[in-house]
Amino acid sequence: MTAYDIIGDVHGTADKLEGLLRTLGYTEVDGAYRMEGHQALFVGDLIDRGDDQVRVVELVRAMAEAGSAQVVMGNHEFNAIAWVTPNPHASGDFMRTHLGRRGHHNRHHHARFLDQVGEGSALHAATIEWFRTLPLYLDLGGVRIAHACWHPASLAVLDKWVTPGTPLTDAFVIEANTRYSEAFDAVEVVLKGPEVRLPEHLAFLDPEDAPRWAARIMWWDDTATSLRDVAIIPGGSRTLDGDPHPGLPDDPSDHADEFRYSDPVPVFFGHYWFRGAPRPAARHAVCVDYSAVRPEGSLVAYRWSGEDVPTADRFVAYPATPDDGSFGPG
Repeated sequence: MTAYDIIGDVHGTADKLEGLLRTLGYTEVDGAYRMEGHQALFVGDLIDRGDDQVRVVELVRAMAEAGSAQVVMGNHEFNAIAWVTPNPHASGDFMRTHLGRRGHHNRHHHARFLDQVGEGSALHAATIEWFRTLPLYLDLGGVRIAHACWHPASLAVLDKWVTPGTPLTDAFVIEANTRYSEAFDAVEVVLKGPEVRLPEHLAFLDPEDAPRWAARIMWWDDTATSLRDVAIIPGGSRTLDGDPHPGLPDDPSDHADEFRYSDPVPVFFGHYWFRGAPRPAARHAVCVDYSAVRPEGSLVAYRWSGEDVPTADRFVAYPATPDDGSFGPG
């Protein structure tokens, strides 16, 4: 390969995916999009939320099987696997619980995928089996891919459980969904992103009205020194009482220190719902998730061809993203 086209979270937006692939110069040949000398790298979260999730999986899987793409697992694919993995400690339930208030929350966030694929269908089973084959990260030498965070200690834990080229086992899925286990903590970091616990008075309701007592941290930002700088409170969040969230204080914070990325190898990730005109998040860290599933959002790719320091001119967005002065996650 002479170039990798690193593509952000698709979330079932097949129209934007095909539009982006064509804009990049890929054409459909023998049932799969391809481009001579290029390979697409998907950062995960192919499913949930969007209108054409089955079509997205079909498109991306065809590319992977044709050798014109590689795909890492996102937290939504991992959750989809856990949704159908029986819980050996709770008869009739699954590792992503179907029961009670938490089960209602889980189903709500997964319902559109289940409706579109047909819960319990042969297609559903086949899709989950393919998800199990997706790697949890990719290290391609000159470039690295992880869905939410590149953290060597967590990756080392995952390597104890997952052999490259083999599907995720039930034993791993069970362990990685068991709170306080080493595997659970590693998956939380790599697929969902490290978080900082917030004081009770700074807890918030996110834009989907889910209560949050912890906030994701900007592990890629090697300049952040305060809680306000390092923690992400999504736009539109409110206090638990329903008032506008006041934001976080400028108190010094070392919460990101364990996770800060300082390697010179470029790392690409998704997950964080960036906004604005695409550009690198830090000198060697690039988010390619620009909220494709939102009506105003774009599906974004970064065209990497060997450079050590990513640059803004290598991004391609579909639809094109106007520069409105905003930038960042949330």
